Amino acid sequence: MKFKIVVLSLFILGMCTFAFADERGCTHKELQPEGGFICVGEATMYEPPIKPESQIMETGKRDNWELTDSLELSHYVDSGGIYSIYFNNNTDSLEQYPLNPEYPLLNESKQAIAKAPKWLRNDLYNVLSRISELYQPEWASAINDAEDPYIDEIAFSIAHLSPEYLSANSGGDLYGSAELLQENAEMIYNNAQYLDYVEVVDYGNSKTDEDYYSTTRYWKVDAAGDTVQVEVPKEIYYWYIVDPKITDEIPAYIDPNIIENNITHNNNFADPPTGVFWRNYLFNQADTGYPILRDSLAGCEVVWDGTQNVNATKTHAMAIITRWINETMEFTSNNERPHQPVRIYKKHIGRCGEHADISAATSRSALIPCTSILAISGDHTWNEFWDESWVHWEPVNNSLHNPLVYENGWGWSFGSVFEIRSDGWLTSVTDTYSDGSSTITIYALDSQGNPIDGAEVLLAVGSGSSIYIDNYGLTDNEGKYTFVVGEGKHYYARIDTDIGSYPTAANTVESVVSNTVNGQAYTYSMTVSGTMPALDYIATDVPEDTIDDYLMSVEFTVPFQIVSGLSLMDDLDSSTLYKKEETGSIDYVMTDELNFIWFLMNIQFECFNMLLNADQGNVDFDVPLGSDWYCNYSNLLHLNNLQYVDGIARLYSYVPTSVDDPSIGGSSDMLLTNSPNPFNGSTTIFYYGTANSHELSQIEIYNVKGQLVRELLSVAPSPSLPVSVTWDGKDSSGKRVCPGIYFYHLSAGDYSATKKCIMIE
Repeated sequence: MKFKIVVLSLFILGMCTFAFADERGCTHKELQPEGGFICVGEATMYEPPIKPESQIMETGKRDNWELTDSLELSHYVDSGGIYSIYFNNNTDSLEQYPLNPEYPLLNESKQAIAKAPKWLRNDLYNVLSRISELYQPEWASAINDAEDPYIDEIAFSIAHLSPEYLSANSGGDLYGSAELLQENAEMIYNNAQYLDYVEVVDYGNSKTDEDYYSTTRYWKVDAAGDTVQVEVPKEIYYWYIVDPKITDEIPAYIDPNIIENNITHNNNFADPPTGVFWRNYLFNQADTGYPILRDSLAGCEVVWDGTQNVNATKTHAMAIITRWINETMEFTSNNERPHQPVRIYKKHIGRCGEHADISAATSRSALIPCTSILAISGDHTWNEFWDESWVHWEPVNNSLHNPLVYENGWGWSFGSVFEIRSDGWLTSVTDTYSDGSSTITIYALDSQGNPIDGAEVLLAVGSGSSIYIDNYGLTDNEGKYTFVVGEGKHYYARIDTDIGSYPTAANTVESVVSNTVNGQAYTYSMTVSGTMPALDYIATDVPEDTIDDYLMSVEFTVPFQIVSGLSLMDDLDSSTLYKKEETGSIDYVMTDELNFIWFLMNIQFECFNMLLNADQGNVDFDVPLGSDWYCNYSNLLHLNNLQYVDGIARLYSYVPTSVDDPSIGGSSDMLLTNSPNPFNGSTTIFYYGTANSHELSQIEIYNVKGQLVRELLSVAPSPSLPVSVTWDGKDSSGKRVCPGIYFYHLSAGDYSATKKCIMIE
């Protein structure tokens, strides 16, 4: 469930020695229910079951089998969904049962996905298939109309903005646009031209390399005092430089002169030129009397020198940006609490929330990776920038590389401290900002003890007689979420799921641990009254195959899952967030065609070769004739989390030999061959004889099922001259046969021989 969003001041843990007003004031979406939480009981300690080892079936022998078809597995399987690969009995080939997206992809969306880097295509598919045909053209055109080197930056932005944002509009106009994403990408390269300490590097492009990508290299001073160049990892570059979203704001062109609504935060959107975007606005423009960031950084040669010093004598980029922010912003506020960096700059005032937002936007404008750090129950937020690792930074207090300043300098003791990524995902950094920490793991279970995925877990902390939210997370496939928390505090929790809440009453929590101890791990479970879905199946023996014709072989892994749920810290209240977590799981079952239909209709079905809750598997199946056979990857038992399936399915056909069939082989005085082989139109079969081989010869063409396709007659072979017969690739009715493996069998009196030929497209 989504808690009611209210704008109120959180409790104050203490006053630091700096000149803070009574309210420090995070501007991030605040989650406290009115009146705080009410404790209604004690959570149950829990010992999770041991996860079974991976299920693997050994692959069979490959003697006498030749590969005829293959199909790559690389798909997200949505919660409640199925992805299938099947043997098509009519075409003797492998095909996939099409995924059923929420909305069908338009042709321009398919073109956009194909144009994007290969490593982004699944993410693009995931988001574009969740927006209607009304909005797909806008975002598909952003990629299709783009040119190198901007395509990957634009594609990444679309792939990682929420479907709700990509569909959100006011008065018929989308909040964002292809124009905004084009400008966002262009300004990265444009700004780099003015910065001596950094350069953008492109690896390949859309025309030469499917896995093309970009990143930045920057100059820094290392621990030995040497100036060295460092390359930013690809993930860091895209998430913390390229991404057009900072934390919870809605990416849009902003009219800087309009007061921002504290509830909707969307009333100051405006088309260019009135509306401006933060990456260009902060870097290249300045109000009268304020410094231009681009000019301030002119001649700067390194990002950072590794020290805590940001005074006026320092010329590294982090010192210059720190001074620029302090010259631009005053630490105070009035009733307006904007989330948009453009509006924050125009006001030139703000508390920690506004300072964190503009610091992140300013740093990214200057092509330095930056993110926001938040302690909800401490009502404080600051930043980290990336220099081969994440480094603490709070410009308003001239604080750099000093993460324990809050606890040991200001006397603050935080509960949870976390990084908030632009998509709303929270990553704990408590142990960086606390001398002591412990972990609290909550398992969400249904009434049968089954894990609930995608459950929202809220963690609260006590302060005096009041209880306030401290953190939240979403459970993985095991129903688990782990918080890293500060020591010496009383913590409470609740879960909200698609099948029920616990405790059941809104704004209530259970006590978890009353006094956390450094280094301790606490594990609890919470159980709702609802039940998780179940597969209604009957396990059967593997169908018998009496003829060696085809063999299916499937190898797969589920390398990660996509934990999915509602983002609680986003100005679009309905935004979905997706977070990759290591190791997913899938239910693999095989069915014939009829039972596949029952499977899709959620009617009891029969299946075989089952690998349930598997993270990998290898399965071989001898294919009986007369039916389609389905390899099904089921995510029906998960409520929210997507599973990523990777691997390959192969189809082999049987190649008979003289050992297998006495009729194949025969005389040693016959030479039989064909050319060309493989062929795509026709092939000529040549054969020679000896003085004793004078009978009329016959050539028969068979498919891999042993079915006669065509008979070809010829004269008796000569000992000195070859006889040739051309097969035009047609059957006895004159119809062209399908590409694949065929066998031509020569019989001449007592002599016989069989050889293989391959017809291709």
